[in-house]
Amino acid sequence: MKMLRRSALLWVAVAAISAAPAAGVGEQPSASGPRAGLDRAWQAFVADLNRARLALVDPKAFPPAPTDRNLAEGHRYLLGHLSRLIEQEMRLDPRFPEFHRSVDMLRKHTGENPDAIYLKAAIDATGTYRVTGRAADTSEWRSSERIRRFPKAPRLVTFQTVTGVPGDTGALQEMEQCRTQTLDFVNSFGLEVDEQGRFELLIAPERPAGHTGPFLHSRKELTCAPTGARTVREAKALSVREIFSDWENERPLELEIVRLDSVGASRPPVTAAWMAERLGTIGRTVDAHIRFWSLLLEQALEVRRDANGDGRRNLPVNGINEARPPFTAGGAAGARQLYASGVFELGVDQALVVRVETPIEPHYIGFQLNNFWMEGPDQQNHVSSLSGYQNPKGSDGARTYVIAHQDPGLAGWVSTTGLEKGFHSMRFVYREDPPEELLPRLEARVVPLAELATALPEVRRVGADERREEIAIRQGHIKHRWRAY
Repeated sequence: MKMLRRSALLWVAVAAISAAPAAGVGEQPSASGPRAGLDRAWQAFVADLNRARLALVDPKAFPPAPTDRNLAEGHRYLLGHLSRLIEQEMRLDPRFPEFHRSVDMLRKHTGENPDAIYLKAAIDATGTYRVTGRAADTSEWRSSERIRRFPKAPRLVTFQTVTGVPGDTGALQEMEQCRTQTLDFVNSFGLEVDEQGRFELLIAPERPAGHTGPFLHSRKELTCAPTGARTVREAKALSVREIFSDWENERPLELEIVRLDSVGASRPPVTAAWMAERLGTIGRTVDAHIRFWSLLLEQALEVRRDANGDGRRNLPVNGINEARPPFTAGGAAGARQLYASGVFELGVDQALVVRVETPIEPHYIGFQLNNFWMEGPDQQNHVSSLSGYQNPKGSDGARTYVIAHQDPGLAGWVSTTGLEKGFHSMRFVYREDPPEELLPRLEARVVPLAELATALPEVRRVGADERREEIAIRQGHIKHRWRAY
């Protein structure tokens, strides 16, 4: 009884506190001082969030159709941007660098690769940074041949110094101005790894005298392709992609970054002015990114219509375009990656069959679906993406991907997870750039589900037990890749 009375008293106290007016509510903030600045910043932050939410439904912002699923995913998408930017602005400091996950199972955007871990660390061109890492077996970095020793390093790792991330302005014009560019990059083919899997990478404005190891510039003169202008640009971040192909046996890296002149120093405490500035940046950037990526899908990628009236769509409906480098000047896209994409619009009794021939086998291949918020659907609990290892070549020497709402009982099935419309993307990475005539050959066609078995005699059949095992491997890998402990 005493315990019950204590519980009742506790709930009464909580209710009283909740009902009581907060101190200062309704008061006008003073014209100056730290509280006034934070009050104004907070009000602006909330207003920006409301504008961002409006962009989820305002036709002028080109959001997807307001279906139940699109609205639910859109609100989650907004919260993912908010979560990413809070961590970015609160924690990332070029004087005291650390890696953070710029993409994870919540914070999806930019058509992220479901095979990848995306990491970023803030840097600037006034410092010298050292990245140290350790990997499991790296034999596949030296040769693209598959090995049977486990655990293995990620299939591919790329480090890039970048000037920023597309979308901060909310306007597509920033791409013509080359606001986001890759200054320099090195991938796992060029890392020097010792017998314990350890490696080191240096980042600075210029390579130090006598240094011969892997190095990235943080300041460099670059050409902006649309304008032809050459400008000295400075990096704001180090971007890292760890890409996995054999999900069951490849393991993430151990990574650390330090700024050499800040080791052992103490980071100053935050101030009201610093916090007010960060609130402003977070709010403006959330709103800008929601609008930017919807504009890009509508006008640059033309996922819903021929936006420029030239008689074609950049992403063909139920087709696939040629494998080509990204159009974003490399600021967001992976260095040396080739991309191919198309839109899918399928009925419940249809499948989109994509056939891919690779005269030269790439080091890495990835295939994925995206919704119209530019997010990959749940790759943990659905086969909504396939790496080259997960979908090897068939008896005809090609890879076949079957996009469908229902499991057709075939290898290479990519589940729409119920999306009636979306787009699919492929990535290819080679050890050396192939000649034009030996680039991937891609074709797509719609096939009735009832005719798949006869239309694709070369594709292996997959039963229910094997499919469950396929998903179980995905679930285990994603839990390990994105673990927070």
